[in-house]
Amino acid sequence: MTRRHAKHLNSASRILEVGCGVGANIPFLLSTGAQYFAVEGSETAAHTVRERFPQMASQITTGDFIANIPFDGAFDLIVDRAAMTHNDEASIRRGIGRLASKLKPGGLYIGIDWFSTSHTGFQSGVPAGDRWTRDHIESGPFAGVGRVHFSDETHLRELFEGWDWVALEEKVVRVLLPQPGVIASWHCVLKKR
Repeated sequence: MTRRHAKHLNSASRILEVGCGVGANIPFLLSTGAQYFAVEGSETAAHTVRERFPQMASQITTGDFIANIPFDGAFDLIVDRAAMTHNDEASIRRGIGRLASKLKPGGLYIGIDWFSTSHTGFQSGVPAGDRWTRDHIESGPFAGVGRVHFSDETHLRELFEGWDWVALEEKVVRVLLPQPGVIASWHCVLKKR
């Protein structure tokens, strides 16, 4: 989605990735020529990224992006690959507001793997604070990962009210073996007004 919707990035552009993990997306995002920054919740993962990319060590921080994004200045692009969706609805709403405050007008938010209510996992575990969030999922891809937020299209549009929609896709995969089920997630691109 970045290649399709963020072709305008250059060396004067700034990218923020929330939940960068151990850096799988970094080489691709650096290939845009933009300056890269990240907030990662796991100190172990952030340490690994700093070791892999020592020239950017000061641009990789450990923290909770819902509560704080410690970098000065605004960003042209914010990338979120399944980070926001591991929070409850109230936290997601705060997080979206936080991201909007750090995005330039006209800047893009790319969300990958916002889990869909079509996912088998939505029927698993127990409710966690709201009707969209589940916890204590005991089997499948979400076993032991904690909170998982699921959205249908209407809910997703409500969460991003006030943004301009650029793209929205739902990817649905029917799993046959070893455990039948459905893996479904949303991919979205939104523009800050």
